[in-house]
Amino acid sequence: MPSWPRAEEDASARPTERPRVVQIAVYLMYVGAALSAVSAIAVFGSRDRLANDARDMLRGQKQPLTPEKIDATVNTSLTLFVVLGAVAVALWILMAVMNGKGKSWARTAATVLAVANVFNTVLTGLSIVGLALLATGTVAAVLLWLPAARPWFATARRLRV
Repeated sequence: MPSWPRAEEDASARPTERPRVVQIAVYLMYVGAALSAVSAIAVFGSRDRLANDARDMLRGQKQPLTPEKIDATVNTSLTLFVVLGAVAVALWILMAVMNGKGKSWARTAATVLAVANVFNTVLTGLSIVGLALLATGTVAAVLLWLPAARPWFATARRLRV
């Protein structure tokens, strides 16, 4: 049964609409999910490069360069890329949904993931999709911390009972 707030802090000060900066950040996270999916699928187009990398790796480990061994290494790499891509897509979508709901832990997690993406990009090198993912994640994380977004996350925390 609804009741009137007893004190000023009992009243819901939650904005009825998501701030524009949070909405843009959420859209960017969905773009990040799409880019991650494209990246995971695009790896199948680089099978020849993966085969050359597998040959180099097997030579370095002084293992036999049989076609079966090279194919097994390439298939393992492709599977790993697809699984990691699926995890990335799931994380982007989870961050979009939870930040859209005003969960402060999600804002922190999205920021940590954006910083991790910067380090990953520095270590693995830039590609067009990688650069797009870097920009998307960084801009989304910055938007979540702008002053216009703070009330959205602060009131969600205060409303939890």
